[in-house]
Amino acid sequence: MNSKMMFRLTFVLAAMVLVGMAPLYGQTDAKPKFNIKITDDKTVTVDLEDSGVVDPTRRINFSGQGQGFFIQVNTLNGQTLHLSHFPSFMINGRFHQQPQGGRFENVNQPLKAVAGGKQRVGFSSVWVIEELRITQTLELHASKAKKPGEKRLSNNVLISYSIENKGMKAANVGVRTYMDTYVIDNDGCLFASPVTHPNKILDGVTLQDKTLPPYFQMLQRPNLQNPGYISHLTLNVGSRYEKANKLVLTRHGQGFGGWEMAAVASMGDSGMGLYWPVKELKPGGKRDVAYVYGEGIAITAEAEGRYQMSLAGSFEPGKTATISALIADPALGQTLSLDLPKGMERVEGKQVQPAPPLSEGDEYSTVLWKVRVLEPGAHTVRIRSSTGVTQTKIVTVSAEK
Repeated sequence: MNSKMMFRLTFVLAAMVLVGMAPLYGQTDAKPKFNIKITDDKTVTVDLEDSGVVDPTRRINFSGQGQGFFIQVNTLNGQTLHLSHFPSFMINGRFHQQPQGGRFENVNQPLKAVAGGKQRVGFSSVWVIEELRITQTLELHASKAKKPGEKRLSNNVLISYSIENKGMKAANVGVRTYMDTYVIDNDGCLFASPVTHPNKILDGVTLQDKTLPPYFQMLQRPNLQNPGYISHLTLNVGSRYEKANKLVLTRHGQGFGGWEMAAVASMGDSGMGLYWPVKELKPGGKRDVAYVYGEGIAITAEAEGRYQMSLAGSFEPGKTATISALIADPALGQTLSLDLPKGMERVEGKQVQPAPPLSEGDEYSTVLWKVRVLEPGAHTVRIRSSTGVTQTKIVTVSAEK
């Protein structure tokens, strides 16, 4: 082949390549440009039972005692998990060991069904004192899954107090719950905090502010290798509720007669106090405090397996973009699923992927998908977590005019 023929062939091939690279959508003079707009849609949290994450079978008993806020919690076969909870309130400098003073509007009323008619398991009581309306609610609550792939068990009770100021003046209000601790057969059960005090038995100590754990344990036997039955009290119940700021592990009796409790050795008869500090509550104001007690470590959809949905790369038609979920503290068995509309396709990554466990030193783990936009339009992209939380972004692709 001579040089002239070679030049002609090269020219033809180059022309074919240029034709093959012609822009889409009928434009032949210039590459089309697109406007890309990404907006957040509302995060949705579904009922965990409806999501299939929770086994709704009731595995704990709880009840009220007498005309008051006193509580009794037992295992299903009647084993005792404590002797009683005694809530107290500091109101405008006066200590009120409920039910002293005030009046009850109702006691142990069944909880109303949620939207859709689904019945809640539990009851509430309302106490009115000094222009304050205080509602105690006890409700069956799920725990963290024990193993990957297992459902959460309904083996806890959520105990909350909603304090409303119905008066015309501000009130200073604090909350304390005192528990006469007892696990199965041990009135002197001791405590453990695996998160803040690993490999230690706790007795006669105060945990406060930064040393306060997200949960702590009550041990049937004071032996970390052979503790017998372990009950849990969870302090971090999610953003809806104010978290306690002090925990006193002490001897039974320290919680009576006054607001403050000394942290002394239990000497065979233990007790504990959980505090929410005194704060000003303005007229019409409200405080919601809560904790969870039972067999498991309580968890909420928003607290477990929290993740952030992120989009990167080009969302122009035909190009490849990345959708990711950054997961803080992955839940046991947590999976994330990517839902795409018809105008988009997955290029890489399975639709449903497990959340990788955190490696040492990491703050979050990552799940990735690569996707492609097929055509202009408003595309709704969702990541669904097995914890019951769905995050959504809308990718709007429009050709420039």
